[in-house]
Formats: sequence, structure tokens, C-alpha cells
Amino acid sequence: MNFSDVELPSNKKFGFFFTLVFAIAASYFYLNGSVTWVYLFAVAAVIFFFVTIIKADALLPLNKLWMRFGLLLGMIISPIVLGIIFFGLFTPIAILMRVSGRDELRLNFKNKTSHWISRSEPIQADSFKHQF
Repeated sequence: MNFSDVELPSNKKFGFFFTLVFAIAASYFYLNGSVTWVYLFAVAAVIFFFVTIIKADALLPLNKLWMRFGLLLGMIISPIVLGIIFFGLFTPIAILMRVSGRDELRLNFKNKTSHWISRSEPIQADSFKHQF
């Protein structure tokens, strides 16, 4: 996926979002008693708030940078999460099924002459109308 294919959120949304993030961080450090971090995040929240209100277009480079970071993070994290799901869930289940001798796909064809599965009940015409 190219960065040019991605639609950026509006600069105002971006600015207000980071104002909120910095305000929450300042509140967190205020409750923990770390005064230096409170001032840092509170000033950042105020700066982002006023820049968003006065000239939101000034946040465009930061908005693009944040989106690029998100895309990079998605390209790294997605294969890791999918690999964990595959090797942590599907592989153990497949190994257990193979060890227990289950053949859900009926692939064992050694002693059969056909793949045809016989039906126990007779075929009725109504069963073909609404199959799904």
C-alpha cells in the first residue's frame, strides 16, 4: 500500500485528538506527582489546541508523519499477529487432529474406489429449491 493511496484525517481532527492525548498524559503525570512531565504535556496540549483553532493547516506535516508511522506499524505488526494466531492456534489443532487420526476432509482414499458419499435418505425435489 502506498502512502499516496491513504486518505489523511482532517488536520482539525488530528489536532484535537493530540490535544486530548497530551491533556490525558498531563493528567496522568499530575496524579502521579511528576511535575516536569505535567508541564511538558500541558504545554504541548495548549500549543496543539491553539494551533488547531488558529491555523490547522500547520499540522499537515505532523499529520502525514503520524500516518506514515501508523502504516509502518501496521506493516510490521499485522504479519506478527497473524503468525502468532496461525502457529499458536491452527497448527496445534492440526497436529492434535492428525495424532488422533481425524480426517475431516475425507482425504484418506486408500481403500475406496470413488469419492461419492452415499445419502441415507431419499432425494426429494424440494431439497433443491432453497439450498443455502
